[in-house]
Amino acid sequence: MNKPIRVIQCGLGAIGRSAARLVLEKKSLRLVGAVDPLHAGRDLGEVLELNRKLGIRVSDKLPAIEADAVLHCTGSTFAGVYGQFAEIVGAGLHCVSSCEEALFPFYREPKLAAQLNRLCARHGVSVLGTGVNPGFVMDTLAAVSTAVCQRVDAVRVLRVVDAGTRREALQRKVGAGLPASEFCKLAKSLKIRHVGLSESLVFVAEAFGWDLDEVDETIAPVLAERTIRTKYLTVPKGSAAGVRQVATGWHGSRKVLELELQMYVGAKNPRDEIVVEGVPPMRVVVDGGTAGDLATPAILVNCLPRLMEAKPGLHTMLTIGLVRAIG
Repeated sequence: MNKPIRVIQCGLGAIGRSAARLVLEKKSLRLVGAVDPLHAGRDLGEVLELNRKLGIRVSDKLPAIEADAVLHCTGSTFAGVYGQFAEIVGAGLHCVSSCEEALFPFYREPKLAAQLNRLCARHGVSVLGTGVNPGFVMDTLAAVSTAVCQRVDAVRVLRVVDAGTRREALQRKVGAGLPASEFCKLAKSLKIRHVGLSESLVFVAEAFGWDLDEVDETIAPVLAERTIRTKYLTVPKGSAAGVRQVATGWHGSRKVLELELQMYVGAKNPRDEIVVEGVPPMRVVVDGGTAGDLATPAILVNCLPRLMEAKPGLHTMLTIGLVRAIG
């Protein structure tokens, strides 16, 4: 039997804590360390609210311990967490990250991406950015859905999420409860948005070998038709209930890719829907949508074995092996 993969959890926010708990459930993995300056010095079992100690003291920096890989859940922008990636790789550790822009960092940060790729090759390890969205629903699943197509002409993906069923941080992230004018002001300064939608778009284009002539992205508030109260906040009628964000890819005058995310409190008919125009045409629908709070830690954990098998370098979900649930 192969030895368990020794894992350090970096970042103990909501997703990081869920990922760490999931690692503890897997026979093929062993949690050996944790990093988060906000919880430094505490026993990880206490941070995870397990009602027992794990004997793992949370560090404020990457610990110098025997390990194989890091689950990284600290930030959304590739440039913002690049220094953390470089430190992890420099320590000879593989890394699976929930950083949204790391799904396809070659789009926004080609120089940094190339630099990290060279660093991975030098140290013989690999880095992957993934998650549910981006990472699966609006990109990887869309690409895989075309495996039975003889020809693909265009792809449209729609994800509708009722933010009222999600954690408080996500509700605030999509601007729920804000006056429309305040929402637009914050959206313009990129303080309200779903990070990674354009990365998902260019990821799908890369999967098909399409050269896009233009990529554009819009964001607008979805206005509440009535006052809605969630567990965490109140959304007055006429205020922003959340976001409608659309990324579009053009080839000449033809729209070949469209990814639309509707994430707002009270969203009707939540679902993930992929429509492929091609031969044969395809339509894939996940009723109710993919449960992000559960699925995100799952895909991070499930990618670990595939990443460690991959050639050293900076990877995407297109370049590692088939990901599936692990035990």
